[in-house]
Amino acid sequence: MLFCIKEMTKKQVVRNVFNTVYRVISTTVITFGVILGILYLCGIRLYHVKSGSMGELLPIGSVCFVSTYSDYDSIAAGDVVSFRVSDDMLVTHRAVEITDKGITTKGDMNEGSDPDPVTRENYIGKTVFAVPYIGFFLAWLHTESGIITLIAVMAAVCIMGFFYRSDTGSENLREE
Repeated sequence: MLFCIKEMTKKQVVRNVFNTVYRVISTTVITFGVILGILYLCGIRLYHVKSGSMGELLPIGSVCFVSTYSDYDSIAAGDVVSFRVSDDMLVTHRAVEITDKGITTKGDMNEGSDPDPVTRENYIGKTVFAVPYIGFFLAWLHTESGIITLIAVMAAVCIMGFFYRSDTGSENLREE
């Protein structure tokens, strides 16, 4: 059985490029959405690192993936934990000592321990891993230009969806 492929017109080439771009963008958006949804359901929260207190482990601009399901009582010295120090400030530091008063923490680059221990009330979770530099992108998404760009990209993907046409390729191939 032989197949002969007829020459593609300019319009077909443009349509194929358009369809490929649409598939890549929509698949990427859906994949990241599903991954973030699964992480959220698994109790993983993402936090942007804004200071260098943890040095090379968590450089500025990193994103920490923090498990909110990590039990406070299971924290040991050496674990990296996230906790709330005020309504609008979160900190991620290393546990250096566990006492009756709470968990004593310290940034790897700081000379002394943090002034107040982490208690059950302000404990958020344990950092399970981090990705460097993605936090810069996430921080940009929270700016006016980032939000406008995100809305424009989402609108473009939706508009592209109206023009997307899945070709099975059957009209491009003929059996001889």
